Amino acid sequence: MAAINRAPWTALVDDDGSNLTGSIWNKAAIKDVLLDPIDVAIAPTYGTFTPADFSGAGLVFPTAVGTFARHGRLVFLWMHVVYPATSNAAQATIGGFPAIVAAPGAGGVHGYGKFLFWYIPDGTAYMIPIEPLSGSFQTNANMSGANVIVSATYLTP
Repeated sequence: MAAINRAPWTALVDDDGSNLTGSIWNKAAIKDVLLDPIDVAIAPTYGTFTPADFSGAGLVFPTAVGTFARHGRLVFLWMHVVYPATSNAAQATIGGFPAIVAAPGAGGVHGYGKFLFWYIPDGTAYMIPIEPLSGSFQTNANMSGANVIVSATYLTP
């Protein structure tokens, strides 16, 4: 995010008491009462999270890193997950996101590894991989050994 232009504020000159010079505005009041709280209110939040297996199979990912940026209700999420070798038939689900997804849900795509679509159901904090040609949800066995990087954008409630 670009820095806020403070040049107009800096150009203000406090009145010397004669009511003939400077601005009618009290610079300290503008800064403390208006500018500082506005800066805090509009600043995005950045953080990390650890993607986890939400399939119920108790899988431990050898690589599981995630970062996010949140601006108001809008969340941008990036994660890198490597699935362990497994034959587990439970529906593959990766969760642990920093915020719950609001309706109407969201989708994600990735730029590396096994090509999949990712579905984020309403009211959850997890993703489900979908095979793009068949439209079928993937199992943990389908994802065995998969190395994926996923990005998603969604709204929170």
